[in-house]
Amino acid sequence: MLSPGLIQRQSQSLVMTPQLRQAIAMLQLGHQELTQSLQQIAELNPLLVLEPTDTVALPEPGEAPDYHDDDPDRFTSGAEQPETAAPGPSLHDDLSSQIHLTFPEHRDRAAALYLLASLDDAGRLPEPVSDIAHVLGMETAALESIRRILMRLDPAGLFCRSLEECLAVQLERCGRLDPAMKILLANLDLLARRDWRLLRQKCQLEQDDLLDMLAEIQTLNPRPGFDPRHPVTPIQPDLTVRRNGDGFRLTFNQRALPRCHVDTDIQRHIDSNSEAGRQLQTYASEASAVIRALEMRRQTILKVGAEIIRQQAAFFEDGISALRPLTMRELATTTDVHESTISRVVNGKYMDTPRGIVPLRMFFSTALQASDGSVQSASAIQHRLRALIAAEGDDILSDDALTALLQKEGFAIQRRTVAKYREGLGIAKSSQRRRLKKTS
Repeated sequence: MLSPGLIQRQSQSLVMTPQLRQAIAMLQLGHQELTQSLQQIAELNPLLVLEPTDTVALPEPGEAPDYHDDDPDRFTSGAEQPETAAPGPSLHDDLSSQIHLTFPEHRDRAAALYLLASLDDAGRLPEPVSDIAHVLGMETAALESIRRILMRLDPAGLFCRSLEECLAVQLERCGRLDPAMKILLANLDLLARRDWRLLRQKCQLEQDDLLDMLAEIQTLNPRPGFDPRHPVTPIQPDLTVRRNGDGFRLTFNQRALPRCHVDTDIQRHIDSNSEAGRQLQTYASEASAVIRALEMRRQTILKVGAEIIRQQAAFFEDGISALRPLTMRELATTTDVHESTISRVVNGKYMDTPRGIVPLRMFFSTALQASDGSVQSASAIQHRLRALIAAEGDDILSDDALTALLQKEGFAIQRRTVAKYREGLGIAKSSQRRRLKKTS
């Protein structure tokens, strides 16, 4: 027979304190967002003092031990920090979001983000594509294909190599890049010299038509990346990796963040018996918690970065095509850090490597089984697929032919997967590529 009664039980549960919530949110922020977050916290807390790192003497910033294959870094597991108002999106943030939507494949997305980090103040790409491709370990044609897609993001005209190219992309978008306009853009030096007679002669236009074209050009933006409201800001890497003997040295980029400390002058004069003094004590505790969370954030990012170096050592030697399959769950197991923490660490964080500044997220990819039983990165397969198509010349390769070539190279891949990857890369079918080849 059932009867009511009281039963006492013990159970464990995780209590999400405000400090822990703040720490988790802080871990997810990149350098720029974290700096803004700290500034907002300091405005509300008179005991939290922020000093720009370029005006104070710093010890060697957050160095980790050297990494070697036989001596992996051992960092203390870290935590995380604040919930504060998010900063407004910059042009860089907007372009980064567009890149993530445009390039579903990790390798292409990483290359696109690298190009984003390479833009100058005008939004132009100062380095030749071939030089960047060499650094990334990619075929020039594959990187050029990515750049062509980037040129057509909003605002149009970014990622171009010249003023002519920048203006042409904007005119193409509005359907005004006709043959006469192409001739005009190819003779911008005559436009700068105001040689109207020779311009009319080259474009084979009457004066009124030429004036209309010049008026159109004046509506374009020659520097689409230069916007005082949303400037293109260079990426601040969170980690720096440099070769050191037969291994690599990993350091945390502390100089990108302000230096934080508790105002000891005010702290020494706190009267704990007064209401104002008790409030100041609360401020001191909160400021100390922020500083502890920043240190735990540093340790966690270093720990994850060290394991990425160990797992993806081939990338640092051979480039993007050598990326191995790696999941966040796998990294969580080897670092003893929760998978959700790995995700927060990777979010918006960058590593300055001998091959340039790359996003941490690019090191994670799906995998396919190769014919010899080993696993192959989907990134590497798509990289090879793009290279085969870029080099096809007059002999256009069908999906069946591409599948046969990939299988011959050891990839256990089916035609439907090749078609899916090709479509994901934004590459037309063989019949369409053949027609384009005939008309070009």
